[in-house]
Amino acid sequence: MTIESKKTLINAPAERIFNFVSDFNNFGNMMPPQVEGWQTDGNTCSFKISGFMQITLEMVERTPFSKVVVAPAADSGSPMPFKMVIEMKEKDAATDTRIAFDIDANPMMVMMIKGKAKDALDLMADRLKYYIENQQ
Repeated sequence: MTIESKKTLINAPAERIFNFVSDFNNFGNMMPPQVEGWQTDGNTCSFKISGFMQITLEMVERTPFSKVVVAPAADSGSPMPFKMVIEMKEKDAATDTRIAFDIDANPMMVMMIKGKAKDALDLMADRLKYYIENQQ
């Protein structure tokens, strides 16, 4: 199942957005408040989601200026397979950006997390727009 953020138009070229989201050092600025204990080395990150478990993520795909894919690291202990995909499509001097969460879980689990996941993705999209457009 795929849960998507709202499509966000960011007033910046796709290259700038790609460079920002290709480095986990920047992700901490985008995380929702439920994320605790954020740690990163740039290519992997680990954190705890309040009321959930500790998780470690890694960059698994970087397609220059169009897509970044993040997934649980092999040793993360994730209870279900998933990936987060950030897609960028440049239009003139701006870029349409979408963040999606692809999850392989039973329907009951999906129903339980869908609303909160959508809210978190929308918040991440808003924060990404803010940081890109207000970064010097």
